[in-house]
Amino acid sequence: MIATAGPTRAAALEEIGAQVTAYGEGMAERVSALTPGPVDRALDATPAGGRIDRADQPSPAGGSLPALIGLTGDPDRVLTVSDFAAAAELGVRTTTEIRYDQMNEFARLAGEGTLVVPIARTYTLDQIQEAAELSQSRRPGGKLMLVL
Repeated sequence: MIATAGPTRAAALEEIGAQVTAYGEGMAERVSALTPGPVDRALDATPAGGRIDRADQPSPAGGSLPALIGLTGDPDRVLTVSDFAAAAELGVRTTTEIRYDQMNEFARLAGEGTLVVPIARTYTLDQIQEAAELSQSRRPGGKLMLVL
């Protein structure tokens, strides 16, 4: 498994056996260098339209999806959970399916410390505007929790 991540998440991904390379400019070339052939499958979880080369600039049509199609050689081998408009245009598969039948397994893995959901910050209801601004920045550094 090859994963792209920033420095904050790289160590956790390596711990579970992933080869990690940085996202951003040149990501597709770095991923290609880590595999002898085409990538078998690619999962896009970037914010809709997110870039793979420069996160601080507006994304081109399709965000990271064209590069992922290039890495796999087939749009049917790419799955996105976020960029549905570009997926429809490019023939990429999409899902919003939540595997409720797997919740017990997810809970077990979380209890063992295998599945970890990073919490960036918690907010009270009166801080919801601040939470929304951080969320919209696309750089929260983890999940934002509203505590009632």
